[in-house]
Amino acid sequence: MKFNTVLGRSDSSSLLSEIVALRTQATVRTKSVSQSGASHFQFVAELDAEAEEWHMITDQGLRWSAVDGMLSLEPDPPHAVAFPRGMPTEVQMLHPEALLMWGRRGESFYPMLIQEIGRRSLLITFEHVEDPFRATAVINRTTGIIEKMAALGDLTILTEVELSAA
Repeated sequence: MKFNTVLGRSDSSSLLSEIVALRTQATVRTKSVSQSGASHFQFVAELDAEAEEWHMITDQGLRWSAVDGMLSLEPDPPHAVAFPRGMPTEVQMLHPEALLMWGRRGESFYPMLIQEIGRRSLLITFEHVEDPFRATAVINRTTGIIEKMAALGDLTILTEVELSAA
């Protein structure tokens, strides 16, 4: 990883590969909080990337999931979808390659700076390709999970994380 150096868009895929390589867990479960403007909610999310399944339940009673190739996002009826499509950003944090910010075709953001924060965290700054917007993500370098994310006024923080080994 190129720390403390402004990255070009061509560095995005290698950085993403390095982030994905940090992952050692088969499943992850988290309790978290998310804020958007004046509204906020708590949620529990679980991801099993090997089984290509995820579940998310909010404190407001909303239930979203993808199981056996069927995406359920209340109140809409279930429909077929390929993993990891349909994941809310809060679940994408558990599976960073699903996040639509790595400068791949059609994505509006790309990583432009990565910094070490202490011994266990990495701070990635993302830049919008056309507008002067930035987003940040704090990644746990032992799990590859994004534990904090701030983008376009939204903030999500994973408050508890439980892992099951691969």
